Amino acid sequence: MAVANGFLFVTLSNRDEVAIVNPLFRSVRYFSTRLPNQSIAGVYPIAIAASADEKQIFVADASADAVAVYSLHWSKKAGCKDDCASEDATPLGFIPTDWYPTALAVHGNDLLIATGKGTGSGPNNIQQPKGSAAARKDHTYIAALLQGSLARVDIKQAEANLKELTSEVLESNLMNGRAGTFPFASGKNPIKHVIYVIKENRTYDQILGDLGVGNGDQSLTMYGKDITPNEHALARQFGVFDNFYDSGDVSGNGHVWSNAAITSDYTEKTWQIQYRGGERSYDYEGVVADDYPIQLGIPDVNEPATGYLWTNLARHGKTYRHFGEYISTHWCDRGGDDDMNPQSGTPLPMPESCRQKEVKPGEPLTPELGDGRSEANPYPWPIPLVADNTATKPELVGHFDPHYPDFRLEFPDQLRIDEFLREFRPWADKRAKTRKDDMPQFMQVRLPNDHTAGTSPGKPTPSASIADNDLAVGRLVEAISHSPYWDDTAIFIVEDDAQDGADHVDAHRSVALVISKYAPTGGNRKDSSGAPPFSPSFGRKGGMTNGGGSENGSVAVFIDSHFYTTVNMIRTMETLLDLPPMNNNDAQAALMAPVFSGPGTQPPYNADYRNRDNRLIYTANAAKAAGAKESSKMDFTHADANDAGQLNAILWRDRMGDRTMPPPKHTVIPNRPGKKDDDDD
Repeated sequence: MAVANGFLFVTLSNRDEVAIVNPLFRSVRYFSTRLPNQSIAGVYPIAIAASADEKQIFVADASADAVAVYSLHWSKKAGCKDDCASEDATPLGFIPTDWYPTALAVHGNDLLIATGKGTGSGPNNIQQPKGSAAARKDHTYIAALLQGSLARVDIKQAEANLKELTSEVLESNLMNGRAGTFPFASGKNPIKHVIYVIKENRTYDQILGDLGVGNGDQSLTMYGKDITPNEHALARQFGVFDNFYDSGDVSGNGHVWSNAAITSDYTEKTWQIQYRGGERSYDYEGVVADDYPIQLGIPDVNEPATGYLWTNLARHGKTYRHFGEYISTHWCDRGGDDDMNPQSGTPLPMPESCRQKEVKPGEPLTPELGDGRSEANPYPWPIPLVADNTATKPELVGHFDPHYPDFRLEFPDQLRIDEFLREFRPWADKRAKTRKDDMPQFMQVRLPNDHTAGTSPGKPTPSASIADNDLAVGRLVEAISHSPYWDDTAIFIVEDDAQDGADHVDAHRSVALVISKYAPTGGNRKDSSGAPPFSPSFGRKGGMTNGGGSENGSVAVFIDSHFYTTVNMIRTMETLLDLPPMNNNDAQAALMAPVFSGPGTQPPYNADYRNRDNRLIYTANAAKAAGAKESSKMDFTHADANDAGQLNAILWRDRMGDRTMPPPKHTVIPNRPGKKDDDDD
């Protein structure tokens, strides 16, 4: 908010506008803060300042990493009322800033710019202030890397170079447009269905560092091919993305990024506080202050104005179905109540849907579990039962599976996939018999168990959780690829965030899979996507390499080393389904197009069941497991309720023994010219 010549200027972040308020005449006018030629929202103006002579206004566009500069022309007409300020609200230009400008001030001829995230993340072994919580950690937690910055800009000098500075802003925001096109061999897009799988909290090296191709570091691999054989096989068959980064830092903003391709200003200003010690509630995924805005009939303060994927789908008449994402589950063993239930703490009776609270080891699975099979619970821990599910967003009401749970780690991902397949098989059978297509065009599937519950006694071991998650992924792809939907379905798999795990490139680098019949096969090197240049230090551009290894023989593996993020994945899914972008982020994002350059001959995938057959997925933590005491005190009721650094240290010790845990690196964002970081040689 700023005052100039008696007018009040207020930034409206969710509208990409500034309101000009005339308090005397109680009138309000608005002007846009968007970049030149920006047609849809997404710059988030959150700070404003007036020049000393009140002839200029500066507005911080947080999401664009820029300050917009406006000239104010005050009317001299007698009796000037509502038109005292200029009607011309087109910015003179833009000044580039560090990451996420949050506050502005003018002192003389200097514009002071404070940013929330500074020049970006760096190596996490940087010196922390003595006595701080961060200094007591083995390595710096990701949020502590966001140091912020304060810049002083000479206003007159900036004005003299405003054209060049504006060009820099447009270039950094990709406003020149480089989305590219799909190189389908037929020249037409055959994809009619998209399945979007969201998992939890793993870096690339933790899972695929031992892949043998691509840019991996095997010394950092905690859950390699013995634990995740399906993800390894899927990467080798359908393509390796070794330069992919999760846009989210943690689950709080990761699930927003994964569904909206942007986050709100509220999210960016609150998640660090919530994650540093639980001073705030988990105000994400449609829940605020442990309540549901949807049930109160009020807007969600955390929601980006540009909406989510399901907003986009509903607005454009697409069919969609959700399995656990932005769905809040109430559990029978909590009386149908839990910490995320608005009625938590009240003496609610057991819901009628709960015939029992849980299925103990060896007891018969209830009819809604195990794909309807009559079998005993094979897990050595009780399986909690779902009381009911609540959609946390209006567009999801009537569009979700009422039996598919959200986040609870004792509920096996195998049972989640059983439930998904219970809905999928009738669609596949009907299409096989009648060719009628009843399957929704978009389905979102949450598979959260690779988060793990640490080494909590009696709960699944970390390896069991991740192997369970891996097999669930394999079974989903197996079912789709062996069905009539293999011809026109693409499957996208992503982690909502990488959560500060070890990776030799950057702690945001993560596992991404794109699976379809049209993935490149051996010898196909086509790359006509128009994608942006890759970073040569991160590996080869899209192309083939020999897979090697006894398991794969001489099968060629497609590696796409273009720089991609969660936003690129979202834009790719939208384009396949003929949806417009939601905001300026996905509007300018390049398509993950090279992975669709194959001839359309990819064979169906057969899942690897080794970790079911060897019973790894059924193993529980011992009472005296390493880190059991610390894990037992952790809250696993929802994602990321605990100290991520402490949990990662427990996982490292469980899997890697006494080996020294390496400090995760955060080096994706390039340094400014002349700046040298601690890890630069």
